[in-house]
Amino acid sequence: MTEFIPVVLALLGVVALMLGVLYLMKWLNTRITGGKDRKGIKISSCVGVGQDKSVIAVRAGKKNLLIGVSQGGINLLCELSEEDMELIECPPSNDSDMAGKSFAECLKYNAAKLGKEFITPKNNSDNDDGSGNS
Repeated sequence: MTEFIPVVLALLGVVALMLGVLYLMKWLNTRITGGKDRKGIKISSCVGVGQDKSVIAVRAGKKNLLIGVSQGGINLLCELSEEDMELIECPPSNDSDMAGKSFAECLKYNAAKLGKEFITPKNNSDNDDGSGNS
């Protein structure tokens, strides 16, 4: 029984330390961001186009913007219409028949959509010439 008390105290100490670090991180986050509420700005979609380069669709109030982000800075590429923004946020999908399929079946389906032939690996039995040599 005397060995049990130090283990419980150590466990409570670790939990208290974790809660303290969590509180500190939340406090630092509000200090760094200035406690600003960012409800008016929403990143709808982000696509990486290269190393440290991306294209981001942003909703800022009533405006829909497409911006480019790189090491050189942030540039406005264009303003998007509401229809374009809806397509970015919820692209139309005709692939609902792929739901629940295996990865191999999905790969074959998407390769066929791209016009590529799916390469299947050859089994060792196909390469066996019957000589017993491999």
